[in-house]
Amino acid sequence: MKKIYEESSLEKSIKKACNEFGVTEEQVKYKILDEKKHLFMRKLVVEIEILDDVKAENVQINDEELYIDKKDGTVKILNGKVVVKNPEEGGAPASIAVSDSIKVIVDGEEVKGKKEVFKENKIEVFFPEGKAYRELKINLSDDLMEAYASIVYKPENVFKLKDCEETTMAVLKTEVVKQNFPPKYKVEELKQELNNNNVVYGIIEENLRSCVENPCKNYLVAKGDQIQNGKDDFVEVKFQTDADLKKLKEDKVGNIDFKSIGSVAAVEKGDLIAERHPGDGGKDGCDVAGKIKKHKPGKKLKLKAGEGCTTSDNLIFSTRSGKPCVKSNTFYVYQVHEIRSDVDLKTGNIKFMGDIIVYGSVKEGMQIECGNSLIIEKDVERADIKSIGDISVKGNVIAGKIFAGGEDVAKIKCIKDLQTFKETLTNLISAVEEIRKFNLLGPDKKDGEIIKILIENKFKTFSKLCINVVADLNMQRGDYDEEGLVKLIRTKLIGIAPVSIEHYSILRKIIEAVEEKLVILNNDLSIPVNVKLSYCQDSNVQSSGDIVISGKGEYISNIAANGSIYFMQERSVARGGSLNAKDEIKCRIVGSTAGVSTKLKVEKSGHIWIDEAYQNTIFLVGNREYILDTPSRGVHAYLDSSGDIVVDKLKL
Repeated sequence: MKKIYEESSLEKSIKKACNEFGVTEEQVKYKILDEKKHLFMRKLVVEIEILDDVKAENVQINDEELYIDKKDGTVKILNGKVVVKNPEEGGAPASIAVSDSIKVIVDGEEVKGKKEVFKENKIEVFFPEGKAYRELKINLSDDLMEAYASIVYKPENVFKLKDCEETTMAVLKTEVVKQNFPPKYKVEELKQELNNNNVVYGIIEENLRSCVENPCKNYLVAKGDQIQNGKDDFVEVKFQTDADLKKLKEDKVGNIDFKSIGSVAAVEKGDLIAERHPGDGGKDGCDVAGKIKKHKPGKKLKLKAGEGCTTSDNLIFSTRSGKPCVKSNTFYVYQVHEIRSDVDLKTGNIKFMGDIIVYGSVKEGMQIECGNSLIIEKDVERADIKSIGDISVKGNVIAGKIFAGGEDVAKIKCIKDLQTFKETLTNLISAVEEIRKFNLLGPDKKDGEIIKILIENKFKTFSKLCINVVADLNMQRGDYDEEGLVKLIRTKLIGIAPVSIEHYSILRKIIEAVEEKLVILNNDLSIPVNVKLSYCQDSNVQSSGDIVISGKGEYISNIAANGSIYFMQERSVARGGSLNAKDEIKCRIVGSTAGVSTKLKVEKSGHIWIDEAYQNTIFLVGNREYILDTPSRGVHAYLDSSGDIVVDKLKL
C-alpha cells in the first residue's frame, strides 16, 4: 500500500504513516518526491509504501495499489459490517487498523493500532457518543445600549463503518449516516432569556425571529435609545465683530496685511445686527435594561440690547448709525468721534464712550480715554492713551503711555499675580509638611511660627507678593473681595500675622479663595484687544491682546502683551527696555554691538524668535533665564520637555 504525505520533515511523514497503519518503521519504505519551500517554512512530499514479505498479485482497491496473496486472509467492510476471511494453509491472516475516532474490541480486548483478525473473532465497534444539544447566550455591550444573542444547534450524529473492498488490511473509518437536530428555540424562549439578563427595553421582534431560524453569533436583538443632548441656542451676528477684525488678512501666497488690523465696521440706523436661533430641548435615552439616561439640555441665551440698540423677539436692531460690538451677549452701537486736528490745549483731554479717530497728533500732557477702538493718524508725544478696544498709532510714540483693553489690563496683571501667589502658597505648604514630618525645628514649634520662619528665610519675596495681590484686588471695580481673600491675606500672611496661625491648613483655605477669584476674573475678561504702532521710545505700552510694531521698532521702552509681540519691518530694532508676552515674541534685531541690555520674557509655554541678537540680550522663559554672550542669528528660545531653557542659535 502506498500513500503520499506532506510534512515539514521526513521523520514526521514516517511516524504519521506508522500510526495510521499500525506498523513499525521497519515495515515502511519511502521515496521523497518533492520539496516545497516558502518564506519561513518547508514541506517534503513523501511517498510511503507499507511493505509485505509475501508474494502478491496486483489488485485495485480504493484508488490505491495493494498486493494480496491468494493464500492470505482478507477483510472487508460491507454495509458497515466487518467481514473476515481466514487464510489458507501457509497464508497470513488479515488485519485491521483502528482510527482514533472509534473504539474497537476484539474478543473483549480493545484494539490499539493494528490487529490480526480471524473469522472466529468477535469484533465489536463503538462509535462516538454525542447527544444533540442547543445553546443560547446573551451578551450586553459595556454601555448596556445593545444586546446580542448567540444560538448554536449541535446535532446528534449516527455513525457506521465506511465500506471498503476486500484487502489484507482494512482501516476502520466512520461515516455519518444520519443527523438528529435538537428542536429550535422559540421566540418566547429567547424573550425569556433576555428577561433573565434584565433586557426589557428596545427588543427587536423581527431580529428575534431571524435569530432562531438562522442561528449565528452576536445577532443584535435589542437596542436602547441613545441620549439626544439638547442643542445650544446660538447667536448669528450680522456684522464683523472685534474678533473678526483682529484676524489679519492674508493673500494667496501667505503675505499678511497688518494694516487690516485697524479696520472699522459700521452699521446704519435700523440695520439688523444680530439674531438668536433657538436650540432644542433634547431627549432622554434608555438602555436595554430600561434605565433612563438623562440628557444634557441645551444652553439658553438671552439677547440684550445695550446703548444704540433695540430688541424685538429674537432680533437686535441698531437705533443709530455707528460701530457695532458685542460683549457678553449684549449688543451696542457706538458713535464715532472724529477729531480733525491735534489733541492739545485747544481740544482738551478727550473722553468718549464710542470710537475715536484722531487725524492729527496727541500732544504733550494730553489724555485720551476711549470706550471702544482708537485710531491716531500721527504721533503721541508724552501723552496718556487708554482704550477699551484696539489702539492704532500710525506715527511714533515718544515717552507716552499706551493701555489697550481697559480694565482687562489690570485684571490680567491681577490674574498673573494670583497665579504666582497660589504657586508660592503650595510650595509653602510642602515646606511646612516636610518640617513637621522630620521635626526639623523641634516639637514645640507651632505651625504659625514655622510659616513665619519660612517666609523670612526661604520665601523672602512672599511678603511683597501679598501686598501686590491686595493692591490688585482693591483696584478692581466693585471691590472684588472686601471680607474674603483680602482679609485672609491681611490677617494671616502680612507682617507678624503668620504667628497667629494655629494650623497650616488655613493656607489651603486661602488657595481655595484664590481659585475662586481666578474663575471670576477670567470670566470677566473681554475679547483681547490689540495695539498697533510704528515706533516707540521711552514709552510704556500694554495690551490685553497682541502688540504689532510695524515701523522702525522700539528703544528703551517697556512693552507688555497678554498675547504676542511682533516686529514686522525687515530691519526693525528692539534696543533696551523689556518685552513681556504670554505666547511668543518675534523680533528682527535685538540689542546693539555696544551690548545694550534688552530683556525678552514669555511664559513657560511661549517661544522667542529673533533674526539677529547681540550680547547682553536676556531671555526669560517661565522662570528660566539665559544671557546671550556672543552676537548670534536665527535665535529661538524655549523650554524643553524637562523644563530647562534651550536657546538655538547660529554665530553671527
